[in-house]
Amino acid sequence: MMKVAVIFHSVCGSTYLLAREYKEALEEMNIEVGIFRVSDEVAKTLPQYYLINSKEYKDEFESINVIKSGKEILDYDAIFMGSPTYYGNVSGPMKMFMDSFSDIWVGAPLSGKIFGCFATAGSQHGGGELALQAMNIFAQHMGMTLLSVPCSVRGGYPAYGILHIAGDNSDIRPNDDDKIGIRDYLKRLNI
Repeated sequence: MMKVAVIFHSVCGSTYLLAREYKEALEEMNIEVGIFRVSDEVAKTLPQYYLINSKEYKDEFESINVIKSGKEILDYDAIFMGSPTYYGNVSGPMKMFMDSFSDIWVGAPLSGKIFGCFATAGSQHGGGELALQAMNIFAQHMGMTLLSVPCSVRGGYPAYGILHIAGDNSDIRPNDDDKIGIRDYLKRLNI
């Protein structure tokens, strides 16, 4: 049985909702799924208006295990990472998690494993594609095989990964089209 890790960072909730959708879709495909969140000490210090839209999901996503190192996912066959977009890049906590792989990078234990990613951004021009590219470049440095998004996937996503536009206030949640797009995309795992 294939084993897949879904790793995410979320502050406002939309990236978490995408991660949850990945988990549910993969489980429907009879795939063993581990879902993890990256550590985020900064979120605890943010003004409350940043967190207002995540209140209904906060307890749910805070109950998910925090992943601290790439060593924790070496026995997975595929990895899907998700991040909000901060200034045209992945979030700081996601970048710190990606940097934690430096101690295993030389041995290339992730070489050949499947990699896919997803991101959220405030607007279509908010740098979401750059965040997706940053995660893909990370995966390439790890020797992973990228699972790109073909144009046949419903939703018109970029080739780099699934991108959800959450709005300026991060209050636009993933919808049924996003759920269908994720499922179409995951069919590419060919299992």
